[in-house]
Amino acid sequence: MSRISPTDNRQSRRPCLKILCLLLSMATVYSGAGFYLDRNNYKKGHAAYKTLDCSVAANYFDSVINQWRLIDFGGYASLAYQEKAECFDFKKALAQQKSGNLSQAIFAYKTFVDNHDTNSVLVKNARDRIKSLFENSEATALENPEICNIIIELNQEKLIPKTDPKLPPLYIYCGENYTVNGSNHQAARIYEGFLDQYPNHALVPQVKTVLAKLLVAQAQEEGAKNLPAPQREGSTSDSLSVVRIQNDSPEPMRIIFSGPEGRIEELEKCSSCRTYVGKPPESCPKQGPVGTYTLKPGEYDVVVKAIGNRPVNPFKGDWSLGSGGIYPSCFYLVTNPVQQESKSF
Repeated sequence: MSRISPTDNRQSRRPCLKILCLLLSMATVYSGAGFYLDRNNYKKGHAAYKTLDCSVAANYFDSVINQWRLIDFGGYASLAYQEKAECFDFKKALAQQKSGNLSQAIFAYKTFVDNHDTNSVLVKNARDRIKSLFENSEATALENPEICNIIIELNQEKLIPKTDPKLPPLYIYCGENYTVNGSNHQAARIYEGFLDQYPNHALVPQVKTVLAKLLVAQAQEEGAKNLPAPQREGSTSDSLSVVRIQNDSPEPMRIIFSGPEGRIEELEKCSSCRTYVGKPPESCPKQGPVGTYTLKPGEYDVVVKAIGNRPVNPFKGDWSLGSGGIYPSCFYLVTNPVQQESKSF
């Protein structure tokens, strides 16, 4: 019987090792050659990509994408795939601009910016085109639903110049357009965006009046509970009315007054206050922050709504604020196993 010694085993493996080393060497050489080929094709494709010659760019990029490689040295394959897609997507937006579809072009460029890498050459190009189109357009050309749908994002993302005098009236147009079409939530969003971007604008009082009415209507749609009117306690030194509200709940709240004037106020939460379970307190806990609001006297729709993370029903009431009167009110939270509600005292 013959035996194979350990030495014989090592000798039998040597040809295999030599073959493996040879294959690895060939793959390395092939990958190295492929790297230089990829780099050359990518550079040519990238140059065409920057000039939006997408067909030429795609030919070079496809040579990179379809090339077999062990390792993607330099990441040229992934870059080629990305820039090929970007080029053709950008051309779709460019086609809208060339055909004179201003709003569709701005919308398409905005979509391109949203869907592609912020460091992309073409993303910068798209941002510049949005700004240029907006600045060089007549105000009436911008008054359409496509622009209204993205006006807040265009402003917040600094895609259009905030100081452009066309912007504030455009917000008003969009808000009015949404209101006429019954899209009250969209209208409210537009007006809130206006107040956020232009808090010192001359149109702020007008916007607050309209927005207050919209928020009251929203509260009614959401099934707002009844908010009792506060009793008059004391008098002011003039003819104006003063409402003092204490927030004894662990939730921040928004207070809307819609009447002779529109007011939208926010009152911070009471960090030391608790939520009552089942039974309200016997009197106002008097622990939380107090908001004092001086208003023109008259009849008001008033909404109080928690704006924290807890699901709390809004409350709405009809308040008659007499000339020179002081009206205190207090709010806290009472929960039950079915739902959570804000209670007025």
